[in-house]
Amino acid sequence: MYLSLGISLIAFIVLSNTVWVWDNGYIILSGSNWQDTPMHYEIIESINNGNFPPQMPYYAGVRMFYHYFVDFHTAILEKAYGAFFPRMIVVTNTFFIYLFALSIFVLASYLKNEEAGIYATLIGTLGGGLSFIGGLYALLHGQFAPTTNYAFQYGQFFTIPPIFDNLLQQRPQLIGLPALTTAAYFLYRGTQHTATSTAITYRRYRREIALSGLLTGLLFTFHILACFSAMLIFLLNWLNIKMKNRSIRIRIEILALFLLFSIPPIMPYLITMLRSSSVSGISIGLGIKAPWIYYFLTGNPLLFYIANLGLPFILALLYLIFKSEHRFFLYSWLFSLISLPNLFSFTPNPWDMYKFFHYAWIPVAVTAGSLLADLRSGLKSKLIPVLISVILIFSLLSSALIITWNLSTNYPAADVHEYEAGMWVRRNTPQKSVFLTWHSIHAPVSMIGGRLRVLGYVNWAYGHGFDIWERARDVERAYRGNISDTLAVMRKYNASYIYIGRAEMRNADAEVSKFERCKDLKEVYKDEYKHESGGIYIFALRHAPSSRR
Repeated sequence: MYLSLGISLIAFIVLSNTVWVWDNGYIILSGSNWQDTPMHYEIIESINNGNFPPQMPYYAGVRMFYHYFVDFHTAILEKAYGAFFPRMIVVTNTFFIYLFALSIFVLASYLKNEEAGIYATLIGTLGGGLSFIGGLYALLHGQFAPTTNYAFQYGQFFTIPPIFDNLLQQRPQLIGLPALTTAAYFLYRGTQHTATSTAITYRRYRREIALSGLLTGLLFTFHILACFSAMLIFLLNWLNIKMKNRSIRIRIEILALFLLFSIPPIMPYLITMLRSSSVSGISIGLGIKAPWIYYFLTGNPLLFYIANLGLPFILALLYLIFKSEHRFFLYSWLFSLISLPNLFSFTPNPWDMYKFFHYAWIPVAVTAGSLLADLRSGLKSKLIPVLISVILIFSLLSSALIITWNLSTNYPAADVHEYEAGMWVRRNTPQKSVFLTWHSIHAPVSMIGGRLRVLGYVNWAYGHGFDIWERARDVERAYRGNISDTLAVMRKYNASYIYIGRAEMRNADAEVSKFERCKDLKEVYKDEYKHESGGIYIFALRHAPSSRR
């Protein structure tokens, strides 16, 4: 418990210095939280401003298909707080990291012992591959730059991010990881109890299998891939029960219990998703594609995985030598999930298949921790503690670089004028109003104002399976074309307002005079502060469509 608190404290220090921090007139969203956290703000703030049942705030007019429940619960907490509180993400992310660390400790302690639990918790939350080599090389040559992310290089050799990077900012993963670990823990405890025949253990295994199924079912709305992984772990272990010659009655009972508690929470959301996509004619990007390695593997596959998964992965493979009654449970979990990205991709954006490496990282951490515990108890040499310390240090260095990078950067998300514009939108425009903005990452009207956008950052909707290119062309046409193009695009997407700010002027050379001369637009907000962007302007469409849809 204390170790889990310590790890969550590290996360809290990083998050509290990088998420929604005021610095010299700017709001900082830095390091790991620069790109995707604004999307979560758009979801949270739009829900708290009437967007429920939610549309995509960054793809207005389309029902929310993204697994948004972690943001939904954060919105509830913010609503209970009674005011705009963007730092709520710092609190919730820290709490979820604590739960993940605790769940790994409980699992490893049950399978081995508490010492293994300590090692597994450190590796499972702070462990990583050999990407620290680049940072060490730069340091030794006097070229180290703390604002450079040495630990993760998208599309290059070290392209699997250390898990701590995801823990800082991948909010659905923050529920997916501890819930998956806990569901697997109860599943395995339950199947282990079937080996005995007392009435007490029968009652216990029924309760634990049911709880595992319930966690798996509830997980669907928080993280679909984590739910799928839990289902796969169950299937493999259920098949293994048959190999252990358990009775047919027990096998059927385990299957029935798990399905009875897992399927009902899933079905309403699955049916709604399929029905909505069918009725609206929208493709949500599902389908089998080329494997993840086709897009992202660089160089020799063996070296690639050893380098990206590092010493913990090597220790996990070495632990195969040791006999363990839990071998099938851990290694079927590890190898099945690590194999999926090498076989095919079924996520809308193939990149997201990397998350299976993080689900496989849990058994990697447990087996590596178990091996270190065996080394310490089995070998009495005074060098063993030193060896274990060295292994742990080199296993955690990549996350140390992630922490350094996060604390050394100060990427601005908005300045004080953009904040004031967002708050004006929040107070003075109807809820669920649709704004036409540039398809930028940081948009005050949505991440602060809580309103909807025709199109946000293109990678968000694209990553959720939407064909965003027509909207992207329309947005560009609205700003770069003539005023009739602007009005046509606004009416096409039921937009009531158009926003002209820093991103619009920088990317589209938007001329304010074009909008000021239009009789169909009314200027409702203007802040001509001295800045290279030229100010902030909001125009309302006269006779705008109703925001209630």
